[in-house]
Amino acid sequence: MRIVLFQYGDFGEVYRRLRAGGPETYRDQLHSVDFVASLAPRHEVTSVALCRRPHDEELGPGLRSIGIPCDLAHDRRRIWPVLDRLAPEALICRTPNRAVLRWAARKRVHTLPSFADIFTSGGLRTRLRNWRLARALRRCLRPCVANHSLSASMSLARLGLGPEEIVPWEFCRVRPEGEAKAAPPPDRPFRLLFAGALSESKGVGDCIEGVSIANEAGVDLELTLAGPGDVDAWAELASRRGVGSAVRLLGVIPAEQVLAEMRTSDAVVVASRHEYSEGLPNTIFEALASRSPLIASDHPAFVDRLRPDVDSLRFRAADPRDLARQVVRLIREPQLYGRLSEASAEALEGLYVGLEWSELVLRFLADPLDEGGWVRAHSLAALSESGGPFGPVLQGRGQAAPGLVKPVASDRVPSGIDGDGLPPSRQGPSISEGREDVPEGLVGAVSRMERE
Repeated sequence: MRIVLFQYGDFGEVYRRLRAGGPETYRDQLHSVDFVASLAPRHEVTSVALCRRPHDEELGPGLRSIGIPCDLAHDRRRIWPVLDRLAPEALICRTPNRAVLRWAARKRVHTLPSFADIFTSGGLRTRLRNWRLARALRRCLRPCVANHSLSASMSLARLGLGPEEIVPWEFCRVRPEGEAKAAPPPDRPFRLLFAGALSESKGVGDCIEGVSIANEAGVDLELTLAGPGDVDAWAELASRRGVGSAVRLLGVIPAEQVLAEMRTSDAVVVASRHEYSEGLPNTIFEALASRSPLIASDHPAFVDRLRPDVDSLRFRAADPRDLARQVVRLIREPQLYGRLSEASAEALEGLYVGLEWSELVLRFLADPLDEGGWVRAHSLAALSESGGPFGPVLQGRGQAAPGLVKPVASDRVPSGIDGDGLPPSRQGPSISEGREDVPEGLVGAVSRMERE
């Protein structure tokens, strides 16, 4: 079988680095790469990836890596010819790329959409993007749509998908490190760790500002930042805010070092702003595994998966003053610190829901039309009916917004826009690439977006 994986990242570079004994840059990277490589040579496997290095290279028998510049991510004139030449019989689309999904729908290629993205309603532009993605997904020959973990999977309802066609997936499990921790001694600075992309939308600036606010109030904090990004720019910001000596920038560190840094830190902060699209970040799993208390923003991808003051602390995203307030609570309430650390192991176990990604792919390849019923067995609908620990959230009785597992009609362009009655994807609806019946008032917005 000819298999194509469409994704982000330079698969060829990572494959060679890991084969040479180099370090992982995120947890589960080696497992993921080894799994993809293991599909060859029994199958012809090609990774088509958006990355900085344009390339086309053979990595081994039946294993190939192609790189397309990121700025061409949605350029069908560049992407479609590549896919035409590869002529895949199965496509695993790991990012919500409409150009790729439209190609798969045209060619009637068996497709597994497998994302790690949260979908929100937002304004008109977001709703239009959701509608266009939903239209592409409806037309694909797919057994389901998969997304990382529970909250991101539930958010697929905003594309009009029902719970019976949504399958959550998960990374391999990480085990807790050591015993629960006691509060650190008060005669030294309190050590915070941030691990992830060093960007504004991930909340790095909010972390630095939070340290500055706390220090001005007489609270002695140190912040360590680990991850890819413009280290010099963040160091300059820390210096401007008067906390240059309190902020340590490590840059990219090996994945196995991340958990060790978390364990030796006093707390881990996950500061993602709402505009940062992600599923459930690895750092939350690793923070809980480290047994150091977790301080997390109210990002929609994990706001309903963590319990404030039970297994973590919560602050308003993009609000460094509220972040500083939660850190000060943790410092001044040693009993709270101990409770959070004690609860972390149970909280970690409670995060796991869905198929491991490798098992999801194997089930798809073995039964791409879901003739054996594997989709229903692992869907949000099955989780909701099971009466397990996720039932209350799935049924809208938890902290998640009610009705998330039902198709949210208000988040779609009004019915009648497609003219095809939202047909099931497996029925092979006719493909029309025009604007169809776009309601008056939205035509201009759709036209502008189509030029982007």
